[in-house]
Amino acid sequence: MQTLWPRAIALFHAFTAKIVSNPVSTSASASEPIQEATQKPTSGRLSIVAMALLLAPVLMLAPTLGHASESLSVWQQLPYADGIQRLLQQEWASLHRVGAELIAAWGLLLGGIPEGERLTVIMRTGLPLLLLMPLRWLSRGLTAIIAQQLNKLHNQLVSGDIRQRGARAGARFLTAITPLVPWLALLWLTRLLPDLDADQYGLGGTLPLLYTVYVIYKLVDLSLEWFLLSVCQGNGTFLNAENTQLLERRANRVSSWLLLPWVIITVSEYLLHSTLVSQVIGALVWLFSWLLLSYLLHFYREALVNNLKRLTPESADRFFQPMAQGVITVLILPILVPVNLLLLAQGFFGQLMGEFAWYQRLSARWFHMKNQTGENDEDGEPNERTDDNYLKWFEPYGDEDFPIINTGLSDAINKYFSVWSQQPSDDNVLLLAGEPGIGKKSAVRRFCQETAQNNDALRVTMLDIPARTLDVTVLYSLVGQQLGIDLSEGPAALATANEQLPPTLLVVNNAEHLFLADVGGLEAWEALLSLTNSRAGNVFWLLVINNQSWAYLCNVFGRDYQMRNVIQVKRWAQAEIRSMILSRNQQSGYRLRYDDVLMDTRGPTNGAMRNAEQRYFSLLWDASWGVPAAALKLWQASVTTRGKAVTVRVPRMPSGARIEKSGPNQLFVFAAIVTHGSLTTQEIVRVTNMSENVVRFALKSALEDNVVQKGEDSRYRITTLWYHTVVNILNRMNMLHE
Repeated sequence: MQTLWPRAIALFHAFTAKIVSNPVSTSASASEPIQEATQKPTSGRLSIVAMALLLAPVLMLAPTLGHASESLSVWQQLPYADGIQRLLQQEWASLHRVGAELIAAWGLLLGGIPEGERLTVIMRTGLPLLLLMPLRWLSRGLTAIIAQQLNKLHNQLVSGDIRQRGARAGARFLTAITPLVPWLALLWLTRLLPDLDADQYGLGGTLPLLYTVYVIYKLVDLSLEWFLLSVCQGNGTFLNAENTQLLERRANRVSSWLLLPWVIITVSEYLLHSTLVSQVIGALVWLFSWLLLSYLLHFYREALVNNLKRLTPESADRFFQPMAQGVITVLILPILVPVNLLLLAQGFFGQLMGEFAWYQRLSARWFHMKNQTGENDEDGEPNERTDDNYLKWFEPYGDEDFPIINTGLSDAINKYFSVWSQQPSDDNVLLLAGEPGIGKKSAVRRFCQETAQNNDALRVTMLDIPARTLDVTVLYSLVGQQLGIDLSEGPAALATANEQLPPTLLVVNNAEHLFLADVGGLEAWEALLSLTNSRAGNVFWLLVINNQSWAYLCNVFGRDYQMRNVIQVKRWAQAEIRSMILSRNQQSGYRLRYDDVLMDTRGPTNGAMRNAEQRYFSLLWDASWGVPAAALKLWQASVTTRGKAVTVRVPRMPSGARIEKSGPNQLFVFAAIVTHGSLTTQEIVRVTNMSENVVRFALKSALEDNVVQKGEDSRYRITTLWYHTVVNILNRMNMLHE
């Protein structure tokens, strides 16, 4: 042991020589940098703190070895020994000063306070710190009231059928931060409290600081509870009421244990002005806080590691798996907290932004890009097929027994119709323009049924315009049959017979069949405009037309000249597409499962099905552009059945690369069909002014690629799955009018 002591001193001598950049030989000159280090907390001061911490156990160990005199002589030989001694003396003087001021203040309080020093003496005694208890009660009451009002506001927003996406996202965000908002507001208010001078007010001047510490303590307590609950939920761990209460007790216990040390460090920093003692206390408090947090997290270490695995690639699991077990690794668990917070923030941001269509589309396309390589494989196995009994539930134009999804279109129609029904007038025309398969006719049909049931005096009639009704006489005859009058004389006959007509709702479907983009092909549409503009207030006209046809007519006649009231039918939201598919699947009696590509194998097991479902319908909604008919077709193409189980795969939209390379002739044919809805070969020749051979060759190629389909009426239409791909290409080439 006698040989070890000089070696230890020599090692310490070498260590201090490395810390100090310019060591000196005399103690007098060595004290100068020490004095500079005591004036401000610089890197030199930190080296003095390190030397003092190393020196303390040395001085305690030496007397026990019976070498007290030797240790003192060695102490005097150490570099900066005189400076360290002076530093310790200054620290003791600071402690003595604070204690003396406190005792003197109490002496003046008990013996008699001099005139004009009452506030200063009371503050120095520390009596104002008794106000912390009533401040604590007031804070709890105030935060409870604010939280209650925020909950009421949230309930009003949720129960009010929010349709504005930003308001729904705000309500979701408000729910997440409701417990923290009152305390965050109080923390902001504490910044407005005055900074009291420690030399003047003494211990009482710590009142604003200690109240701030209490507010932070409550925030830490609530944040720990929220963090641990979120981690357990993200890991798929089910917490019953007992486990939830246990988690809250643990978080509250750890927060309470942290309160007293942070009170001590706050008081020492305030009274001692960042001395060596306050820095040592701070270091110990930070170490104690780290150990307490490690103790709390070790109860939930498995959930922490699993959430970390979800954030990182699977190849990194071998680095994180050891953290889920072992005693030593408990001490590094707090390092995982920021990473898990990043994961939770990412998930919450996804939920918050999930209300916005642009974010849903961006997420779907990002997932599609990541899994694009796997989509080039063949569709399933050769023996896999889909039961026709199942597919019939997802026909785009099928039975009316399917569940009705309310998109608000019927209400929008009724908004205009109810004004006319209360007081019939010449403002009696409403036009619906929307994409094929958007649900225009279904909504109009339901509206007519409901209106007829609620109004016995109203006559409801529906006219489906035959394909390419270009003769004005034929149009007058069709409308006259629906109204029960002779319209051979045109609009004048309608105005004359208006008084004898009962209130009538006349629906004109397929209004795009009344024109052809050629010379002399617009007369029937002009005749319809004349009828709607006649003074026949007892007839309410409801016209249904393709959006591309309406865009063309607006460019020809002008939008304002034709119709005053126009409803542009909006595409369906993702939630509406999802409700339509799942409600039909529920009626079919089949059980759903999702392909492994859609399943999150690194996520919680109990939430994997829900996440796969959300991911699939984001992809389906993006691929179908919110058109229900396209969504139903994509669903039929992406499912296979086995028994009563349905396997759902990633929906795939056809690529438009072949169309872009097909040449201008085929694109002109596509543009003509899209503008008119459906055309025969001769009508395409008339519209495009191309030879019949060129048109037939373009149609033949399109039929082979399943881009167009030929109906029993010998008319060509763009297929549902190809419609938006074709429209997007034509729009990019400025070949359409919308």
